[in-house]
Formats: sequence, structure tokens, C-alpha cells
Amino acid sequence: MTALAALRDALVGRPWDAALVGGVGLVYTGLYLWVIGDLGPGGGGGLAASFPAWERVWQTRGPLYFEPVGLIEAGAWIWTFSPLNTLLGLGLGLLLGANLVLGWRVRHAASHCAWRAPGGSLLAALPALLAGGACCAPMLLIWLGLPLAGALIPVLPWLLPLAALLLLASLGILARRLAASTS
Repeated sequence: MTALAALRDALVGRPWDAALVGGVGLVYTGLYLWVIGDLGPGGGGGLAASFPAWERVWQTRGPLYFEPVGLIEAGAWIWTFSPLNTLLGLGLGLLLGANLVLGWRVRHAASHCAWRAPGGSLLAALPALLAGGACCAPMLLIWLGLPLAGALIPVLPWLLPLAALLLLASLGILARRLAASTS
């Protein structure tokens, strides 16, 4: 079995795994949007949406942080909707969810056969866990007002692409390990 076939079977072959990947992706997206300031409390309790500024969709307010184009109010929550911020958060969240599910599947497959990955199969998921917090952790430090946050400001533009690359690399490693353990 190839690594790509193992990845496909592991993520969409089982409905529970696909739902878990989607759930982790949605939770991570919500956390990501909350930390960057696009989602927060303060709604009036109703349900309303307006999108008056689609021309600002590509305007940035920082490296890889984009201006909102609309406002969604749902209950006690307000979401200043930026489609690109939402897609970035969802992409990272889905990659994180896929890494977690695949890491669990590799660990489970390794316990049922004699083949054991050197270094342990869960170590391959470690980059995914670290990368999952790479973009939000510094923003959370800034949001909390901790002095350490000032030292992280020069590296902030690099953390989001670095997190995506680490998540993709970890996903490739886990897919290859799963393919090797199931063949």
C-alpha cells in the first residue's frame, strides 16, 4: 500500500476518523479566530450578518492576517468575517486533525503487528502538536500581555508558514509509517 493510499484510507475510509479530523479542524479554527481577534463575545443576542466590504478581501493587517469583509452576529458572539483568515485557520486545523488521527492509527497499527517504528510512532506526531500551537501561542502571549511576547514579534511572520510545513512533513512521515505497518 502506498503512503497516499494509506493516508486516504485513514482519513476518509472511516466516517469516525473523518468526523474527528473535521471536529479538530473546526475547534482549532475557532480558537485561531478568537486569538487573532476575529471572533469574540459581545453580540446582542440576535442573529445578523452583513458583508459590505468584499473589496478588502486581500488587504492585510499584518503578515498573513487579513482584513474582515463582514460582520456575523450569532447570539452572544461576534465574528468579524475574513474569508482568508478563516481558510488559513481551517487549513491548519484540518492538518492538525489529520496528524492526530494518523498518529493514533499508526500507534494502533504498530501495537497489532510485530513491526515497531524506531523512536515510537507517536514521536512522528510531535511536530504536529508543536506546529499546531506555533501560530496561536505567540498571539496568545501577546494577548495576555506577557513580556516574553516582545521577543517573539520578529519571528511571527514565519510561524504560520513554518507550522504548515511542519504539519505537512509530519503527515507525510505518518502516512509512510502507516503504509509500512499495514503492508
